[in-house]
Amino acid sequence: SSHGLFEKTTKVCTMTVKGDGTSALGTCEHGTFELSRRSNDPPTIDPADIAEIGKLIYDAVEDTQAVIDTSVDWAGAVPHGITDWTQLENWKGPAQSDSYYIEFKNFVGMKLTKFAWRFAWKYGGDVKGVGQYVTEAGIEIDTAYAYLSEHLDVQVQSLKPVNYGTSAAPVGGVDIQVSVSSHGLFEKTTKVCTMTVKGDGTSALGTCEHGTFGHDGEAVVV
Repeated sequence: SSHGLFEKTTKVCTMTVKGDGTSALGTCEHGTFELSRRSNDPPTIDPADIAEIGKLIYDAVEDTQAVIDTSVDWAGAVPHGITDWTQLENWKGPAQSDSYYIEFKNFVGMKLTKFAWRFAWKYGGDVKGVGQYVTEAGIEIDTAYAYLSEHLDVQVQSLKPVNYGTSAAPVGGVDIQVSVSSHGLFEKTTKVCTMTVKGDGTSALGTCEHGTFGHDGEAVVV
């Protein structure tokens, strides 16, 4: 019998021995055996196989009021099979990006709505010293403003968990996309900004419509 903390496996071998000095081998399980993993054992983790955890999409601002809950409204890029980021070690951060803003003005230059934010994420978590991964990636709100007749809504979505490193030295990363919508009684305009955040603490700005826009959605030089 062989067993570790939980599993026990037994093999049996039988020999008939006789008074004339001969013998006969009976049923005999002998040789080398591999212990199979039971269905309730922890899955094998491949550090290079990156999966997403957390929320895929959530509201950060509804009708100009911040509704984000940073304790649950976040995304992560970790090895497939990891469901809780605290299973990893050596987390750092949070890291923060520069501040970005999306502002809408009317045809006379009056500010209608403005949303300013920073991307933020924890990084560097590893699996027994291997890999660098991302958790609690999302945004931190600086400003959420709307004139009395206007409405501001912001939605955050996480996309495309990717290994930006190698098989031997994985670097998990995920895209965080911010969609900012402004509208009055009739017209609604949405602008989008995407940032890739990575497990090594770096980031890369993707397609990002930020700055000041007119009521028709066109960029305004300020």
